[in-house]
Amino acid sequence: MPSLSIFFPFYNDAGTVETMISDAYKYGYELTKDLEVIAINDGSQDHTLLELKRMQDKFPDLILINHEQNRGYGGALQSGIKATTKEWVFYTDGDAQYHLDELHLLWQHISEYEFINGYKIRRSDGFVRTYVGLAYRKLTKIIFGIPIKDVDCDFRLMRGDLLRSIDFEFTSGAITVELVKKMSFLTDKIKEIPVHHYDRVYGKSSFFNFNKITETLKDEVKLIRTLKKIEKKDYEPRCTKSVETKPNALR
Repeated sequence: MPSLSIFFPFYNDAGTVETMISDAYKYGYELTKDLEVIAINDGSQDHTLLELKRMQDKFPDLILINHEQNRGYGGALQSGIKATTKEWVFYTDGDAQYHLDELHLLWQHISEYEFINGYKIRRSDGFVRTYVGLAYRKLTKIIFGIPIKDVDCDFRLMRGDLLRSIDFEFTSGAITVELVKKMSFLTDKIKEIPVHHYDRVYGKSSFFNFNKITETLKDEVKLIRTLKKIEKKDYEPRCTKSVETKPNALR
């Protein structure tokens, strides 16, 4: 049975740590017996780290990565990706706005696809954030040619060797566009699955503020310049299940 890495970035998410970690083991072991769970504390200022250590007492094999200083969403994702070792990698945010009881919806497609991404059936956020998010998704799809409809749905299951072969450049929220676009250079076996998006039950979003949005937009301008230097043929032969060798890292 294929192996699975599950990781979560946490930033001031103390109230959802227990749910996310417990669900990772519960639903992860329903899919495979070869499971690793990784938690990244990205410089949280609440008691997230204490909660993660408490969960490590409950689940001794929980891998805990602690950033003493906040490295940004992209920095947390990079740490999580580098720590994974399994054949498949799944991540979602630590704020519990996505529920792991829907992970099996993605997992059932691993025999046919290499990159399986959720998309929100309905965004459970306020009016302003919902429509800003809609505009952002449409804009990034037009500018970057993103092959999925919901680039900011961080409910993703990917082949680990492909994901770990990518050299990521950004530590801001722009990493989601970078990840999706560069994964599309490595495989065209991409599938989208509708998933639910729930109200935040603890804390508030650390991304939806002027400074974070500005940083992300600046990085996406840099990403446009980077991608102009990249041609899809630079990463051929394409990575498929029939290819046994590990793909070259993106340059």
